[in-house]
Amino acid sequence: MSLPSAYLGFLIASLLGFAFHVVRGGTLGRLLLYMVTAWIAFFLGHAVASLMGWGTGRLGSLNLLPAVVATIIGLAAASLLVGPRGGGARPSSSD
Repeated sequence: MSLPSAYLGFLIASLLGFAFHVVRGGTLGRLLLYMVTAWIAFFLGHAVASLMGWGTGRLGSLNLLPAVVATIIGLAAASLLVGPRGGGARPSSSD
């Protein structure tokens, strides 16, 4: 993978992570989680597609389609693992 392809990959993954945060909402910590998850999942999807020799959805040297699919799956998994966006547990009031 060339350096411009890596930059493009980071840009696309960042846009996907940011868009997911806009849709799901949450705090700055969630935005950071979604961005890091998007970067990791994007390049993991690209690497798996390269290892398996998939050529569908390529953009130059970047395996775009498998990388985007992996990013969406990774973001959905991260969202499920962190739970609802409501925040932490509230203390119960004892009367």
